[in-house]
Amino acid sequence: MGTERFSRNEGLFGADGQKRIAATRITIVGLGGLGSHVAQQLAYLGVANYGLLDFDIVTDSSVNRLIGAGDADVVATTKKVAVAERMITGINPDAMVRPAEARVDGAEAEPLVRDADVVFGCLDRDLPRLQLTELCARYAKPLFDLASDVGGEDGELWYGGRVLFCDGKRCVSCLGLLDQREMARDSMSPDQREAQDRLYGIAHRAMENTGPMVVSINGAVASIAVTEFMAIVTGLREPFAHLNYRADQQVIRKSLDPPEPGCYYCTSVWGTRG
Repeated sequence: MGTERFSRNEGLFGADGQKRIAATRITIVGLGGLGSHVAQQLAYLGVANYGLLDFDIVTDSSVNRLIGAGDADVVATTKKVAVAERMITGINPDAMVRPAEARVDGAEAEPLVRDADVVFGCLDRDLPRLQLTELCARYAKPLFDLASDVGGEDGELWYGGRVLFCDGKRCVSCLGLLDQREMARDSMSPDQREAQDRLYGIAHRAMENTGPMVVSINGAVASIAVTEFMAIVTGLREPFAHLNYRADQQVIRKSLDPPEPGCYYCTSVWGTRG
C-alpha cells in the first residue's frame, strides 16, 4: 500500500492512532447484513488482523444487504465468511484473515474470541447473542453488540437499531435486552418445537422467521459501532455505552438505563479465563 493510503485518517487521529488500529486484532461474529458492513469499514479504516465466524451461506434473500456478495455467490452457495474474506483482502491484500465456518457454540469460536482484542457481535438471534456475551466475558474481551430491528403497534412503526459496548460493566443480560421467549424456543429440540406448535399454533412458528432488514439501516448501525471502535482505539474519546438509532426519526440517543446489579456475566464470569 502507498504511504498516503491512510493520510486522511491520520488527519483526524494521527499516525499513532493509525498504528493502534492496524495493531488491533478483531473478531467479527456474524457476517450477514450488519457484519459485512463492519468488515468493510474496518478494512477501509486500516484493521489488518481478523477472525471471522459464521456458519451460513449466501442466499437470494440476503443479496439485498450482504456487502460484497452477488448472484454468483447464491448459485455457488458461497459461505458468508468467504465473501467477507474476499472483500477484506480486496481492500487490503496484506490483511491476515482467519475464517471459521461455525456457530457461536462451536469449538472454533473460542480461539477466535480468545485471540482478539475487540469483538463485534452482529447476530440476529438472542440465544447466540447471549452465548457470545458469555464467551467474551470469560476472556474479558470488549464486545460491541449490534442489532437492527423493526417494531410498533397500531400503525406506529419504528425501525432502527442499537450498539452496546460490553466491557464488564454492562451487557445484554443485565440491561434486559434479550427476548427470553425467543431464546427458550431456540433452545428446544425439533421435537419439542413441534410439540409446542401443536399446542400454540402458527404464532410460535412465525417466531423463527427473521424480520425486515434494509441495507441502509444496517449500514448506519455498523457505522455507529465502527466509529465507537475508532474513538476508543485511537484515544479520541471513551466509547458511549449504549446508543439507540431510530431511523424513523433519524436520531441517535444515548441510553442512560443502568444495568441490573450483580450481573452473572459481568461479575461472576468476566475474566475467569483471562
